[in-house]
Amino acid sequence: MLWYEAKKRNTSQYICLSMSNEQERNSAFNAAANINVQHAQLQDLSLSAARRLYKGGIRPGDPIRTRMQAQEMLDKIPPSQRAAINGKSTDINTQKYLSDKHASHIKPHSKGGSNDPKNIEWEKAKDNLARGDKPMTSQEQMRLNAKGHFDNLTGAVKAGVKAAPLGVAIGVATTAPFSLLTNALRVVRGEISAQEAAIETLKDTVKGGTVGGVTAFVTTTVAAACPPIAIALTAAAPVLAVVGTAGMVYEFFKILDDHKQTVKIYYESLTQQELEKLQAIENELIYEHQKNLEFLAESEAINQEITNRPIAPGIEGAMQRLRESVAIAQFLGLASTDSKLLPDSQLLYLPPHS
Repeated sequence: MLWYEAKKRNTSQYICLSMSNEQERNSAFNAAANINVQHAQLQDLSLSAARRLYKGGIRPGDPIRTRMQAQEMLDKIPPSQRAAINGKSTDINTQKYLSDKHASHIKPHSKGGSNDPKNIEWEKAKDNLARGDKPMTSQEQMRLNAKGHFDNLTGAVKAGVKAAPLGVAIGVATTAPFSLLTNALRVVRGEISAQEAAIETLKDTVKGGTVGGVTAFVTTTVAAACPPIAIALTAAAPVLAVVGTAGMVYEFFKILDDHKQTVKIYYESLTQQELEKLQAIENELIYEHQKNLEFLAESEAINQEITNRPIAPGIEGAMQRLRESVAIAQFLGLASTDSKLLPDSQLLYLPPHS
């Protein structure tokens, strides 16, 4: 069991890492697929907003702009300031941006400046009125251009912040069920405790929600600031949704397959353990048998040595033989407690017979 737990913990760490990567990828795809950014089009605008584009800055009696020119006037509004999730919201945002703006002439109308969009900039009404009939300086144009980029950036960030909670919710919904299943199976396999499973599931859920939120924020921010990307994202949304859904289905079956493979490896390891245990017992028996054979061979040699000793005649020879036998027995570790024939003390020494 210890072998199983050690090896399975290593295996499960790899599986969990793989699962986490798949969960993050699915969260990102699903969050991106649910981002919807539109930019105002002429047909989306209310009558009052469209009138500003067709007639803004035009003196009474002058011809209004063409539809193409009106579109150019619309394009002069920072993209993120006319972006939203649907046509109605784009109209509201466009009107909000234009609420304090004038269609200011770069070259004043009084000095022959045209009403063409190339000669018009959206500018705060108070700044336009303060300039009067003076031409717009290059510094003022640069400032307006920089202000337009800043407004585009801030508007895009605001749109991203609004979209982030939806991304978090999608990331959590994408991650939590699969993380729960993965860690529940780990509990069943005995790799982690229920408390550890809850902690791991919470970590994965937070990570998935974070990935979804960040994806939604970044995607929305970029799409709001850049209309071509918003169009591309809208076109790619069905593909992203299919990829995200397919990834979730794949992840589900992969979790089950990993569990099946892990359990299979565990039971195979049990068989291997039994084989190793039997081999160890057999090796021990062989070792003991070899030791016994060596002891028997040594005993046989000693027995031959004792048997083949020369026999001296008389009592003195018998006593000498007995002393040698006792010495051999003591050398082999035998004592009087092992045999009644062994004396408790040294044998009486007898002088040689004359």
